[in-house]
Amino acid sequence: MRAFILTAIIIVIAFIVKVDLTEGSIPLAALSTKNTGNELCEKQREPNYITVQTIEGDTIHSLFALHPAKVPMTFPERLQLFYNLNPHLQLQALIPGENIKLPLSFELENKCGK
Repeated sequence: MRAFILTAIIIVIAFIVKVDLTEGSIPLAALSTKNTGNELCEKQREPNYITVQTIEGDTIHSLFALHPAKVPMTFPERLQLFYNLNPHLQLQALIPGENIKLPLSFELENKCGK
């Protein structure tokens, strides 16, 4: 009976040590030191945009034509940025007098060593 209890205690301790080493504080500390400043900067990319007020008859195409992008980008890329900045316009037409954000380019929000 002692051998059975001793074996069970050793298995429980081994399991606790294994869980602590794989999911505990040591792996979390190792992950935080792996992230360099450049990786953090890449995650903080935000599009550079301007805010415009729409008028009657405006479309996304006409707004993109009136306010061209600072850097070359395709229409689908710019449209995706537009909907990221204005998610409320996903299934709705432009309303005259509404302020919307038009993407111009990608820039780092904080300079991150640049």
